[in-house]
Amino acid sequence: MVLNWVLGNVGKRKKKGKKGGKKKPPYEEAKRIAASGDVSARAELASVEDLEPEILYYFASDEAAEVRKAVATNEGTPLQADQILATDIDEDVRVELARKIGRLVPTLSKDETERLTQMAMEVLEILARDDLPRVRATIAEEIKRAGNVPNKLVRQMARDVEDIVSAPILEYSPMLSDDDLLEIIAGGCAGGALVALSRRKGLSERISGAVFNSRNVQAVAAMLSNKTANISDKTMDMIAVEGEETVEWHAPMVDRDNMPARVIRRIASFVSASLMDILIEKHQDQADVVEELRQTVRKRIDRGDFAEKEADWEPAEDRAKRMKEDGKLVEDAVVRAMEQGDNAFVRYALAELSGLAFNTVTRLLNTGSGKAVTALVWKAGLSMHTAFMVQQRISHVQVTKQMRPGPKGGFPISEKDLAWYIECVAD
Repeated sequence: MVLNWVLGNVGKRKKKGKKGGKKKPPYEEAKRIAASGDVSARAELASVEDLEPEILYYFASDEAAEVRKAVATNEGTPLQADQILATDIDEDVRVELARKIGRLVPTLSKDETERLTQMAMEVLEILARDDLPRVRATIAEEIKRAGNVPNKLVRQMARDVEDIVSAPILEYSPMLSDDDLLEIIAGGCAGGALVALSRRKGLSERISGAVFNSRNVQAVAAMLSNKTANISDKTMDMIAVEGEETVEWHAPMVDRDNMPARVIRRIASFVSASLMDILIEKHQDQADVVEELRQTVRKRIDRGDFAEKEADWEPAEDRAKRMKEDGKLVEDAVVRAMEQGDNAFVRYALAELSGLAFNTVTRLLNTGSGKAVTALVWKAGLSMHTAFMVQQRISHVQVTKQMRPGPKGGFPISEKDLAWYIECVAD
């Protein structure tokens, strides 16, 4: 049992259900190898999980680092031996021990955790204070999601001066409260550590506000990209005001969901032309907002906002209409746009080619139905190959609901059925 290994009652931990491990030699043979065997033989013996604990304990002080490393890796090693290895002179030995101890702790049950001896906790804490960042980082990586680690230890690692140590804890540990995080940010958390904290799942409005107040460009960008981060309207207002001069925030701002209309309008006043396309596409369900965005685009074009860096740019809607009039809105153009991630253009192109209202096209693309999307592409006069691409790249239809090309690459359902899907949505 795990508890027997931790407490040292039996002196070793046996892995349940493991087969094919190294066979333990007779006790007298094991003693002979421990006393006079060469390094290779001793290391091999030290890796036997059900070896007698006193021999493993003896190996913990072996002169060869290779042997001590085998003991550190061995999950059957008694805790008393691990305590010796926690301060081993060889860093690889300590790293392997950190990996083993770190993996053990999250698996302990509540009862086992409550009965941990001071010795067991001492091994973990010694490793968490190790001078070598790699050792501390190994512990952090293994316990980052654990809910049964002492709060003191978690807070200590969250404040570590090395990002490779603190970052995993700050991003994942369920044991850090909002008060802990606020205190850590106020204490000068910066760099990769603050970026990791900003990616934390379910970030509260209090923490999001504190991240913004840090004015760390990368951390705020990470927070904006974090779809689970709760950002208050007040904070979003301030980000939109200060974001004009911070290009790194533009794309993640545009990609945020559920933004107040005033923030959307503010963003539209300064983001690039390509991001304007995305902003308009993202808010198609808000007709009044979309119309304002289109007017903003036209005003900015008239002012020459896009002239210097994007002289050839025009809104996706206008581009699709122009290409249709010029006879250039062909299948290759639609496929090329999908390959380049120009999704807004693809939507407008399908509207132009199908003759359907843009809102109808949007509804068909958003149904999550492979048949509905296929019907739209068919109506646009494009191939089943393109229909399959649209399902994958534009509508993100689930694999089980996707329509695939027929035996000869054609549409797998009749034109009558395809027309029926169009009529249903159009009505």
